[in-house]
Amino acid sequence: MVERAEVERAVESARSKAERIQFLGALLSKATGQETIIVGGSAIEVYTSGQTSSLDIDIVTSRKEAAEVIESWGFVANGRIWRRRDWGVDIDLLGSRYSGSKLRIRKMQTPFGPVLLSGIEDLLVKRLAELKHWPTTRDWRADLIKQASILIAEYSDQLDEEYLKFIARRDDVVDILGDFRARRGLATPSSR
Repeated sequence: MVERAEVERAVESARSKAERIQFLGALLSKATGQETIIVGGSAIEVYTSGQTSSLDIDIVTSRKEAAEVIESWGFVANGRIWRRRDWGVDIDLLGSRYSGSKLRIRKMQTPFGPVLLSGIEDLLVKRLAELKHWPTTRDWRADLIKQASILIAEYSDQLDEEYLKFIARRDDVVDILGDFRARRGLATPSSR
């Protein structure tokens, strides 16, 4: 079990919100003994070193075990969201079903153990699908564009092009992915 005092020290030692996300993910995985994957906007916040910001920490893990642990850390439930007001931290326990490719998950080391992050390809295509297929507000749309642009700019040379092409076709975003890449002068997956 990871004691509340250790978690409090970790949160206090984090130099940024992105680092705090990593520390909490690593400690939750250690405390539950379960795979814990940081996904969504919080994973993008880590990958972009805080250039984007998420309102909560999205975590794929077993809800039951994770809820017991974070409750012992002082978080209070509000539906699926667990809040620790004094830290300004909300954790969204999404359950244990991960919708991306487990082969694309990245492991980062922290002083508190490893943390798993959703694959960049899955995060990128999900953002593009939200832009193309989901109703959004102007502010959310601007945030999605910013997230996708930063991921493409910073990680284009690290993407698995075959997998990216596959999921872009699956989610009907080949066109918008091509547009984003063209703006950066990058080749589209279909042209390789």
